[in-house]
Amino acid sequence: MPVTQQHDATTHAVTFLPAQKSVRVPYGATVWQAARQVGLLFDTPCNGAGTCAKCRVHIRAGRTEPQPSAHRLTADELARGWRMACVTTVTEPLEVEIPDPAHHLHTILMDGDPVEIRCDRHPRGTLGVAFDLGTTTVAGALFDLSTGTALAVGADMNRQIQAGDDVISRIAAIRQDPGALRRLQALAVETLNGILRALCEKSATLARDIRRVTVAGNTTMQQILLGLDPSPLGEKPFTPAFTDAQALPAAPLGLDTHPGAELVAFPQIGGFVGGDTVAGLLATHVDTLDKPTLFVDIGTNGEIALLHGRRLFAASTAAGPAFEGARIRQGMRAATGAIDQIWLQAGTLRYHVIGNMKPRGLCGSALIDAAALLLQFGLLSHAGTLEVPALPPKALNSQLIQRLAQTERGASFGLAMDRDGNPLVSLTQQDVRELQLASGAIRAGIDTLLKKAGIAAADLDTIRLAGGFGNYIRCEHAMRIGLLPRLPHDRIEFIGNASLTGAKRALLSRAELQRAQSIRSQAVHVELASEPGFSDCFMDAMMFGER
Repeated sequence: MPVTQQHDATTHAVTFLPAQKSVRVPYGATVWQAARQVGLLFDTPCNGAGTCAKCRVHIRAGRTEPQPSAHRLTADELARGWRMACVTTVTEPLEVEIPDPAHHLHTILMDGDPVEIRCDRHPRGTLGVAFDLGTTTVAGALFDLSTGTALAVGADMNRQIQAGDDVISRIAAIRQDPGALRRLQALAVETLNGILRALCEKSATLARDIRRVTVAGNTTMQQILLGLDPSPLGEKPFTPAFTDAQALPAAPLGLDTHPGAELVAFPQIGGFVGGDTVAGLLATHVDTLDKPTLFVDIGTNGEIALLHGRRLFAASTAAGPAFEGARIRQGMRAATGAIDQIWLQAGTLRYHVIGNMKPRGLCGSALIDAAALLLQFGLLSHAGTLEVPALPPKALNSQLIQRLAQTERGASFGLAMDRDGNPLVSLTQQDVRELQLASGAIRAGIDTLLKKAGIAAADLDTIRLAGGFGNYIRCEHAMRIGLLPRLPHDRIEFIGNASLTGAKRALLSRAELQRAQSIRSQAVHVELASEPGFSDCFMDAMMFGER
């Protein structure tokens, strides 16, 4: 007699396309939760709050009702079956299409400066791996420690992203649920192990030969990996669990390495200025410089360090996720379909789309381009208002003016248009406000450190921009909107993934780890919000324009 599989009547099957993955979830669970159960990670900066509209899915079969946050989609989109996964509940079997590549990042920066140092001695065949443990993405590099040879590099999304797109979300999750720390730690280890396996496969090596691991990440990421509660970082005085480098066995954490492998987490300066900043400063040889140098890692938690004389000031500034595409109506990370560059050519607005396809949205570098160009045209005021100026500059032609529209949601400017002249991707007035907050936070942090050091921006010998986002912005546009101070272009350097470079150096040489420790000891943590005049500085910095 054939056996028929029975299912609980309160659960329903959800099948995801094109991945061809299915799962049964309880009645009332969200499509977002179902996707997480089968390992499909959406690019959801709002952590499922229904505000970013980045988890758009197409319901191919089954019925769903539009939820309160569905106003993020148009009536036509809702009618055609588009929904936001985070607020769409499962009440019957569903077939759900996730538009490729909604859950994949296009670019994770894995390169930095070449590492040329005197390596420690190790037995032949001994392997080591260096990690840049980012909030969103993780990059790793595998080395033969006996020769100092780089064998493979790889990267992946941090699987913790399902618990929130920023460190504050993850700290909040841990404070609300005692079991969240263990779960987030397991997700971090799972991410590292996935990269480890890929690196070993690329290089035809064995994970059991990995005897040393170095990790550089912000304070929250490093502490979660080590199983240390980051909750104190969620309130003043933002105290980290440790400041010195931490060395411990890797195996008890669950890493797929040699049973006797050692894991080293970078020293931390204070607050949200963590091991990634120290690693970046190590990579830039900050302890050998004798001229004023500014180090900036532009991101959700922007890290800034300023060297002047023998003083090294370091701070973090809550720029928010606008540079990552969050809170921008059609914003997205640097994924296929994202506009990543905008320029003016012969009076016509041009743009580049990652993957050379129809544009789906714009990423942070294009957001800066758009604001800088609109500021140049006069369609964006220094106060951040989208409007046609009373005295239009010569660069402003009728074609550009026609792209500025007033809608029920306020003013918007069409960045990419279809053949009928309808906007495919637009910049809205609210998008501009989010950029002002992000840009203003970074610039206010820079200006506050300059003031504390007693120097002007013109006194800087070099600005060194680190990280994936900083590596792709056009410095002329960043200076035009005021994100960076005006300096000659040859005094601005793009240094790539400096955090990973620093982690590599510490992997290959314990002397480099000691240098990192010395850099941390030299650094003075500046709590920006407590600095006199910071609030006024922030308000000034939100105004667009060169300074």
